[in-house]
Amino acid sequence: MASFFEKIFKKSNKSVEVFLALDIGTEYVKAVICSHDSNSSRIEVKGYGKCRQNPNAMQGAMIINIENVTKACEAAVSLGVQDAKNQLAKEKKDKPIILPKKVIIGIAGELVRGITIIADYERDSPKEKITEKELKEVLRHIKEQAFDDAVIDIAEEIGVEPSSLEEINSKINATYIDGVKVDEPLNFTGKNISYRVFSTFAPSLHVNSLKHVAKNLNMELINVEVEPYAVARAINGSHKENFDAIIIDIGGGTTDVALVKKGAVLETKMFAYGGRVFTKRIAQDLKIDLNQAEQMKIDYSKNKLAPKQMAEIKNAINKDLEIWSEGLELALKEVDEVDSFPTKIFLCGGASALGEMQTAIIEHPWLTVLPFSKFPKVEYLFPNQLSDIVDTTKSINDPSDIAPLALARIYLENRP
Repeated sequence: MASFFEKIFKKSNKSVEVFLALDIGTEYVKAVICSHDSNSSRIEVKGYGKCRQNPNAMQGAMIINIENVTKACEAAVSLGVQDAKNQLAKEKKDKPIILPKKVIIGIAGELVRGITIIADYERDSPKEKITEKELKEVLRHIKEQAFDDAVIDIAEEIGVEPSSLEEINSKINATYIDGVKVDEPLNFTGKNISYRVFSTFAPSLHVNSLKHVAKNLNMELINVEVEPYAVARAINGSHKENFDAIIIDIGGGTTDVALVKKGAVLETKMFAYGGRVFTKRIAQDLKIDLNQAEQMKIDYSKNKLAPKQMAEIKNAINKDLEIWSEGLELALKEVDEVDSFPTKIFLCGGASALGEMQTAIIEHPWLTVLPFSKFPKVEYLFPNQLSDIVDTTKSINDPSDIAPLALARIYLENRP
């Protein structure tokens, strides 16, 4: 892998950090090559590559064959490199392509859990500015006081031993100073502080498999990021206090849900029901193999099939649609302490291309099963609705490509 890159790339200049955002999905690996200038507040996308997974590589967004996943990642990254080269050729720019040596990898799956922990306290010196040291102390205190109970609750919920879980990361995703919400608490003064800390946990086996992939790619792992959290944070305006939404990312193996209230991610839920279920149903009903079924599903979503085939695919999809919508309802019911659910729903992910998914959400009896003030409005989430991302390739424009871009953008929140 490294030798391949070293033939193509040249050394980076010190002001620009080049990195890779890797979305390892059940059906596809998506690789986004990005750059960030230390003097800029945005991420630039330089290349994009996508490769189909081996059918035996993943199960429910979890890696079951590291070698097969690594091969798909290498192929996706290689395509991203070629895309970056093509972009420079089109622009007729004689610039070196910089080798990405670091990677952000997304994590998803029904065994990944994200929760919000609220930390309220009164500062001894309200006139002093909030420092990075103070924020680290807040996180340390939360881990000491709340993590043991959180891990026990999550382990019981997903049916594993507490000792098998590990923290992925914990982040302050909302801060209130004397009752006023601020985007970034550093250098503010104030007395009464309320932090909303979003902490995520997953089985160590799941996390270690991603670390192994990064090692196989000869790349330094910047961070493992929970994908629904990254997507929720990436939407333009999602940090503002007037932003309430439910974000639903329907992938191949899982459906990932993030609930945002008043600009803060409250919880993320994931359940193992995605586009692969519909692919298998199509294969079974039409007596064809999975690859054919997947292609027919894609062609169906683009209205490219003959009328008879369109009807057959629609009938197959409808057989499992109600179970999926009930799974979504159950995921939302598991969110604690929500008096009223947001009435805006964003839909993204590869399987969202099936129009039936949007229809199922619209037609579900939400008012009778959950505290919605009115029926939610459902709209697709497109890449141009994400903040702090500049797609120089001008080719990433589909809701299925939201996750890798959101992973790239979260780099800005990881900076020291």
